[in-house]
Amino acid sequence: MQTSINSTQDINKESYLQAVADHIITNPGAPVNWGTSSSVPADFGLAAASSTIPYELDIDKITRLNNLNNYALSNFSMENAAKLNNIALGITVSQVMTINITQTSSSPNGNDVFFTFTILTSIDSEPTSASLNCYVANDSLSDVTYSTSGIGVYDVTFKIPSAATGNAILIVFARASFDDRITSYAIYNFQNSTQESAPSNDILSLTPLNYMLSYTNSTDVTIQNGYIFSYSYQQNLTLVQGTSQYLIPTIIDNSPFVIVLCGSLDNGTYFQEWTSYPQVPLTAGSSFEDSEQNVFSYIVTINGVLYKVNISFGDVIS
Repeated sequence: MQTSINSTQDINKESYLQAVADHIITNPGAPVNWGTSSSVPADFGLAAASSTIPYELDIDKITRLNNLNNYALSNFSMENAAKLNNIALGITVSQVMTINITQTSSSPNGNDVFFTFTILTSIDSEPTSASLNCYVANDSLSDVTYSTSGIGVYDVTFKIPSAATGNAILIVFARASFDDRITSYAIYNFQNSTQESAPSNDILSLTPLNYMLSYTNSTDVTIQNGYIFSYSYQQNLTLVQGTSQYLIPTIIDNSPFVIVLCGSLDNGTYFQEWTSYPQVPLTAGSSFEDSEQNVFSYIVTINGVLYKVNISFGDVIS
């Protein structure tokens, strides 16, 4: 009898949490456009308002959950807005396809350096056939460098000026051959010789919101250039005169955007900072370290690109 009662409780708990997770994913919340303002939502939902696509999330509601940017909602409890009582809530948003970048060689040649990278693309740890577009961004170069396709393992070779090797970043976009909505990006920093999973925000903090990029700086800087990259395109950004904002063009491409601002410090040192739009990967809410976690997974669409969302809850206290 007790076993039957416990089983029923577990079923009721799972149904309740599943309903809450479904509500967060499929409803825009209240107000329906809360991602465009600093108002805390009275009802928590991530769906794009008036969307005709199932499981389509709002790009700016994702931005509002990122505590690393300047427009994150302050004094905001997702649990309260989701009408949860004493239940922890956590949300992660990640790319469906993973890109791993490894530098395998570098060879000086006159005023240039030839670099070779091995790039791996996978979904759920399985090699995935994809097409690549790669860009290098620095103070003297911002061009497509390579395009190829394969079955999950790619060797990419290109050259950049020797003077730029200490301050360049490599931007890799990969698009799955079987579905162009599965498009991912990855960043490799030449200065640190590492792949970066998140912006450093060392000099500038970049926040894309409502198709406007805002930046704040921790020291006196001069911004020289701004670029936006997607799988198929690259463009210069347009500064809004008299502000610390750049217009983000509406690029029609099933791709995340990578945005780069380049400039110099007062002492002449070159720098660049990057961010992505939407700001994925994202982790918000509770971390659930050493605690019960009930996870519900979804494949969602943000601006024509598929992402994986995990919504996690703590245990229901009866």
